[in-house]
Amino acid sequence: MDYLSIVKNAEQEVVIKKSRFIGLTYTLTSEEEIALCLDDAREKYPNASHYCYGAVIGLDGLLQRFSDDGEPGGTAGMPILQVLLQRELKNVMVIVVRYFGGIKLGAGGLVRAYSRTTAEAINEAGMVRMQLSSRGVLTINYNLLGSVEHFLRQPGIEIEDMSYGEMVSIQLLTKLDWEGLTGKLTDICSGNLEIKRLDSIYRNWEP
Repeated sequence: MDYLSIVKNAEQEVVIKKSRFIGLTYTLTSEEEIALCLDDAREKYPNASHYCYGAVIGLDGLLQRFSDDGEPGGTAGMPILQVLLQRELKNVMVIVVRYFGGIKLGAGGLVRAYSRTTAEAINEAGMVRMQLSSRGVLTINYNLLGSVEHFLRQPGIEIEDMSYGEMVSIQLLTKLDWEGLTGKLTDICSGNLEIKRLDSIYRNWEP
């Protein structure tokens, strides 16, 4: 199951009627990390008027959290969350820090400000598709190294590590079908290889 995430943690500032809105993006995988992200935002931008956020956690996107942090109900946290949902992002949190500039924006103005800041922060962070990728270790004799290495130098396969002992061990990561890939490797090596599968991980394969 693929999902959309952000390329990097980013910050983006928007000034509206003297109020500063600073959007910060984070990746996270559990609800417990929300507090850590908020601590980071407070450390970077102390003494702000509000630290509002929205977060979508889990690959099913069912765990959704948001906070208005003192802003009028529905004007901050929910607009942030709505942008995350519209972009179909998962395991992503956006915090919008506000320094009040003395001019009230009204409910509609706040919704627009928090939505815009969130969208611009996500644009700054960039979006990528994360694909569930198979990992494993291939152990072969030295006389097979040339043909195996040549085969592995193709799109969708990454050699993560190679170690040289009595035999050669190659740790690889791939978005290709694991059974099909190992079947071809078995043919290349005429069955003279060992294959150990490791836990799959998510990876961005976009150039």
